[in-house]
Amino acid sequence: MIEGYLIKYRNYLWVVKGCEHFNDYVIAYPRYDIVNQLKIKSMDRALSIARKLEVMRYSDCLKLEVPLLRRDEVEEVLNPFNRGLWPDLPQEVNLILEGLNPNELGEVGLTGSYLVSTLLEGIKPRDVDLIIKDVGVGFKVYERLKEFRLKGITRPLEDIDEFEGCDLRTRVMLLRNRVLEGVIGNTVYSIRVLSCKEDVRPTCVEGYELFSGELTIVESVSSYVMPYTYVAESSLGRVLVRSLRMRYSEIPIGVRLSVSDCRLEKYFNNSTCISLDTCYASIYS
Repeated sequence: MIEGYLIKYRNYLWVVKGCEHFNDYVIAYPRYDIVNQLKIKSMDRALSIARKLEVMRYSDCLKLEVPLLRRDEVEEVLNPFNRGLWPDLPQEVNLILEGLNPNELGEVGLTGSYLVSTLLEGIKPRDVDLIIKDVGVGFKVYERLKEFRLKGITRPLEDIDEFEGCDLRTRVMLLRNRVLEGVIGNTVYSIRVLSCKEDVRPTCVEGYELFSGELTIVESVSSYVMPYTYVAESSLGRVLVRSLRMRYSEIPIGVRLSVSDCRLEKYFNNSTCISLDTCYASIYS
């Protein structure tokens, strides 16, 4: 299971996060309350539920406490790439995917509220959330969306009700440049391009310390493929910056971020990386 898969576990639908998972456990966050048929919007609320259900576990490999669900205790799996589960989608989605051949379309999955609405009547489809597990297919869609944005066929998302991890101004400024998330016609869309087709074992962290300061993005390593990765200038010199969160995709070169309490992770191969996943970031004026 990889990013975008939904799993049923103890009265919640959990969304699988990322490509890296353990043999016996999968990293996932509660996203939908099955009993009350509600979306869990905040990370704080999701982590609170995970703690209540006693699935928050410290991973010595990651040097981090994360929600870990035992694979053999998962009750049901919603596979985003099983088109038999898909409801009818807005016509605008076909415009985005137009030009992909049948094999390429097989690399495109559907997750989020549209997929969940087939299981929970109380969840109404809102945004179209797509997953692409082939980088080549993702590049074709990305280039098409860049063309659409230049022609005014799509526009940036402006109706924002969630911006955890950054301030509203930063969220809006980053959205302006992001073509994989936006509005086409009356449809809000979000597309995540993955670097994996199957889950892999996590890269273990040797140790970490907290970093606060300024990061200036000077190079894009993987700005539209998750994990989103950049090279930044900092007080430490040049350093890799990485995130699994889509809000940090497609960051333009030259953007200056002020960050607080980011994990500066050191790996056993002596490489280091600053993670934006659990810290606060804002754009300098």
